[in-house]
Amino acid sequence: MSEGGSLQFERAEQAGQSSGTACAVCQQPISTSYYEVNGRVTCQRCRGQIVAAWNRGSPGKRFAKALGLGAVAALLGAGLYFGIEATTGYELGLVAVVVGLMVGGAVRKGSNGRGGWRYQALAMFLTYCAVVATDSSMIVREVGKEMRSRARADSVAVIPDSGVFPAARPASASALPRERPGPLTLILGIAALTAFAFAAPILIGIASPIHLLIAGFALYEAWKLNKGVALRVTGPYQVAARSAPA
Repeated sequence: MSEGGSLQFERAEQAGQSSGTACAVCQQPISTSYYEVNGRVTCQRCRGQIVAAWNRGSPGKRFAKALGLGAVAALLGAGLYFGIEATTGYELGLVAVVVGLMVGGAVRKGSNGRGGWRYQALAMFLTYCAVVATDSSMIVREVGKEMRSRARADSVAVIPDSGVFPAARPASASALPRERPGPLTLILGIAALTAFAFAAPILIGIASPIHLLIAGFALYEAWKLNKGVALRVTGPYQVAARSAPA
């Protein structure tokens, strides 16, 4: 068993098919009695380890662990995207799929391999947050470029050279002291920016459907990795009671 308590059912399935009297987890032969965990033969020691790992921690602690590991994976995934962009100069949308796999695996590890709709929703939300971070940064950069180009265009204006001084202009509105925004204004502004950021993948997807398709595939991977798993333990059974193969 791994430290995170994830159940190695794939390895157990392969081993269980090879020998009916050997533990599907530790590969040790079984001479007296055995248990079946999700239909796979296990010895008493491995059965105890599986059940202990499955019941480790409370539901709240498991969810908190999944949230923490998933958030770290989302941050690392976003960092991977920005790192590739900084080193190569290219914006690779396929990195979103890698982020979905990273977040989905981290959330599953935090849930001790249980999965279920809560962890699926959590994995999809964290994956979408990572996509939002990368996509909103793209929009911010494009808006910044547009604003800088307009500022350069405005600075080109030339005042004619004449001996007459222009009439004094009234103070512009920007030169007047401004009132500090109140708490409600700040809250509304933050809410508007957050809504815009979370809408960024959809806005980009309207112009580039392939981008929206990649983001959807990343969410699907995060969802798929956290499908619910039920633990079914039966036994003990006696080895002698098993029918011999023909």
